[in-house]
Amino acid sequence: MLATITATPAPEADAAWATRFDAFGAFHLLVLLAGVAAVVGACVLGRRWAGRRAEKTLRFTWVGFTIVWQTFAVAWFLVWDYDLATSLPLQLCDIAAWIAPLALLTQLRVLRAILYFWGIGLSTQAFITPITTDGFGHVGFWIFWLGHLQIVGSAIYDVAVLGYRPRFADLVSVVLISFGYLALVLVVNELTGGNYGYVGRATPRTLTIVDRLGPWPARVIWIGLIVQAVLFAAWAVWPAVDRLSRLRQAGGGE
Repeated sequence: MLATITATPAPEADAAWATRFDAFGAFHLLVLLAGVAAVVGACVLGRRWAGRRAEKTLRFTWVGFTIVWQTFAVAWFLVWDYDLATSLPLQLCDIAAWIAPLALLTQLRVLRAILYFWGIGLSTQAFITPITTDGFGHVGFWIFWLGHLQIVGSAIYDVAVLGYRPRFADLVSVVLISFGYLALVLVVNELTGGNYGYVGRATPRTLTIVDRLGPWPARVIWIGLIVQAVLFAAWAVWPAVDRLSRLRQAGGGE
């Protein structure tokens, strides 16, 4: 519920931000800017230190922080905020949050592909239409925002600093993995009454694109089509960039 606009003192307004997060407001913009600044700063340092021990130190520190934070997040929902329908670490972002440190640490191509497509392609949606309503005084706020920053930030770092570029084979692999994930969460949702993968019978508690896709189960088809379109676009941008680069080089050589 949106707060009523009244002539309240500034400290009470600050307290409202601490207790409740409302999307599309000034505080939402502030959170986005802070996230962008953190990712850009890390990428600038990573590129400056490329090939040096300092870059590995930066990356492995981030990996360690991500693992520790995600361990805490899983424990929080399983122990202190448990609900079978919501607490299992089966949201796509829950899985991607563990893929992120493994991809940066091992540089295995399949992990980097999942991180890229699920991170930049899909998890960025959380920054646009966040489902959390917890203010910054609640641990849920930090679990949501830091968790998604770890996913998207890791994916951007892998592209900007470590040079990952998706191949068509990577797209095919991630599409197949995504269908496998969809099959899994459809079964889990029916058993638990949950909305894992946002393909359950319920809709998110805040406004998202899911609310515009019609009733269940028909909306599952639309979600699947949208996801595949986003994954394809995330791959297709790179051949387009390469083609433009070759055209520029050819034009400059004439």
